[in-house]
Amino acid sequence: MRVHRFLAAAWLSVHGPHDPKRLLVAALEARFAGIAASPTPRPIDWEGVRDAAADLPVEFSAVRAHNPLAEHSATAAFAAMKDGERNVALAAIKQAVVTARQLGVPMVVVDPGVVPVMGDIEAEDLGDPQYDWTAPRTQALLARRKVGRNGAVDRVCRELFALVRAFPDITFCLTQGRSLRAVADVTALRDVFEDLSHHNIGYWHDAALCARREQVLGEPQGEWLEAFGSRCRGLCLGDASPDGLYLPPGAGTVDYKLLASYLPRLGAQLPGVVELDSSIAPGELPSIRACLDKHGL
Repeated sequence: MRVHRFLAAAWLSVHGPHDPKRLLVAALEARFAGIAASPTPRPIDWEGVRDAAADLPVEFSAVRAHNPLAEHSATAAFAAMKDGERNVALAAIKQAVVTARQLGVPMVVVDPGVVPVMGDIEAEDLGDPQYDWTAPRTQALLARRKVGRNGAVDRVCRELFALVRAFPDITFCLTQGRSLRAVADVTALRDVFEDLSHHNIGYWHDAALCARREQVLGEPQGEWLEAFGSRCRGLCLGDASPDGLYLPPGAGTVDYKLLASYLPRLGAQLPGVVELDSSIAPGELPSIRACLDKHGL
């Protein structure tokens, strides 16, 4: 297998036990290497988790600076025009750095926020099953995003440069966001990586969000790995459909066969985090493992 599987903390915090050691044992018994940390619906004592891990064959993958299950990312304001708003996003990232150092994993995954737009927004969450993303609605919001896109990318580059200098022991990995206004589309990430080409910044592939963007925007899923495969440090394994995000693998339109075909090109075994919506029952885990096993993931 080219993927080292981890179970996402956001789902596990809802369905797993409160005790740190029992939480780790639950992940191991479900046949995962360990846990991928992030902000969670139920707070997790990460210091306690670290201490409990000393007696267990458990590992940790990268730490997400935001909860991917939440409609509004904790780092949404990373590209905001006002310093005070950007500081909110930076505080979330710095807390992720603290957690990463506690767990001994020098990698933090960052959604680089949304492009500020003028006026009210009817909807922007690609994971909202109640909203019909018609072509006119999609193009209208993308047109508003285009106005502030360049300025947002410039601010992302400046903030990332400052983070890399402030935390040289941490690899920051950029990933997709749930919002249609997300800074992170293929062209924007190309610009960021080109501007910061000499710095230790990676890419984290969110298979569910790439599939959802293909459904709504027609962006090919493979385009992301084609563009950023050399920088890929890990991936999020979930699925997507118009019914929602982070469905069990195999329940949506993620092309896992395509994804698996890229992995040999990416080199070493990568952490693969099974990210699931909190509504998914623990009884789904065996079929999830079977789907991933089938594709060598």
